[in-house]
Amino acid sequence: MPDGTQKSFGFKSVLLAVCVHAAIVLAVGINLVFENVLDTGSNSADVQPIHARAITEDAINAELELIRQKEEAEQLRKLDQEKKLQQTLREQQEAEQQLALIESRRAAEEERIQAAEQARQAQEDEIRKLEDAKKQKREDLTAIEEEQSQMQAELKKLEQEKQEQEQAAEELRNQELANQQQQAEELETLRKKKARLNEELERLEIEKQERLQAETLRQEEARQEEERKLAAKKLQEDEKQRQAEIEREKAEEAKRQAALELKEKERLATIERNQRELEEQARLDELARIQEAQRKTLEEERLRRKALSEFSKYIPAIRNKVAQQWTILDGSEFLRTTVMVKISTSGGVESATVTHSSGSSEFDRSVTIAILKASPLPIPPDPEFYNFIKEFQFTFSHPSS
Repeated sequence: MPDGTQKSFGFKSVLLAVCVHAAIVLAVGINLVFENVLDTGSNSADVQPIHARAITEDAINAELELIRQKEEAEQLRKLDQEKKLQQTLREQQEAEQQLALIESRRAAEEERIQAAEQARQAQEDEIRKLEDAKKQKREDLTAIEEEQSQMQAELKKLEQEKQEQEQAAEELRNQELANQQQQAEELETLRKKKARLNEELERLEIEKQERLQAETLRQEEARQEEERKLAAKKLQEDEKQRQAEIEREKAEEAKRQAALELKEKERLATIERNQRELEEQARLDELARIQEAQRKTLEEERLRRKALSEFSKYIPAIRNKVAQQWTILDGSEFLRTTVMVKISTSGGVESATVTHSSGSSEFDRSVTIAILKASPLPIPPDPEFYNFIKEFQFTFSHPSS
């Protein structure tokens, strides 16, 4: 019982005891007075008798006992009310705490749902971007295929020109074979490099998946640990409520597990799409690179043939100029020598080296001297032709032969 209630009850008890004792004293006094009056004037006719009831000690004690029992009953009733009030307050506090816990869980669940919705929206945006990129790649592929068709048509045309100029290109076949071999080696090197890049990409993707799975498991374990602690605390508070909470948690866990499985499936599907996109991009890049290489090769071949065709027109002039500088030797009518001539952009002779001797060192030397004296040689003025004619084999024989 609170202190205020105890003080009030003690004060009331003392006051009641004082009142009871005063009543007893008053009753005894009245009894004594009545007895004196009866004794002194019992024979007088004028005095009316006064009847009084004697109050004994047992009656007073019985009355006091009755009063005490009533007070004790009242005290017990107040104590019972206090206990009920305290129990009601405790139940109200527990209900408020439970309500706050439920509210915090609801807020956390709403935050998780909002985060999942944001992640889903981000994935949808990424998918739209990938679809747009894929569409653009398809358009690029179509353009590349059209360009390839044009290149193939031009290649056929060039092949026809090649057949017509086969005789003029005989001297440059060895160099062309060397260039083709080098291009084949470069292509093989690029293919190996692409294979290494693909292996590295697969390794990085596997590591990324492992990190994501480890992070997901860690978050799931932390969440499950927190839920187990909350469930244990609730079990201590109320067994019946704990059972209901466990059932609800199981249902929520099933929903979350289903959501996680769906999210994982979507993530795997996204990864698979990304992998396909990367493979498609790599294939497109490789195709574009090959087509670019083919285009450059075709362009270079076209320019080379054009340069050789144009240069062939200058061969007679070169031969005449060299012949003018050559000193005629006796017995050279049936001799022939081939010289590798290297020229500058202006036609100046930088070097002249015999590649196929005539059998006469004197004749070979006279030809190289004549070539050097004939510098600069007449060549096509277009600078684009220089790379194809800067070195050429020049065959010289007696003008009369």
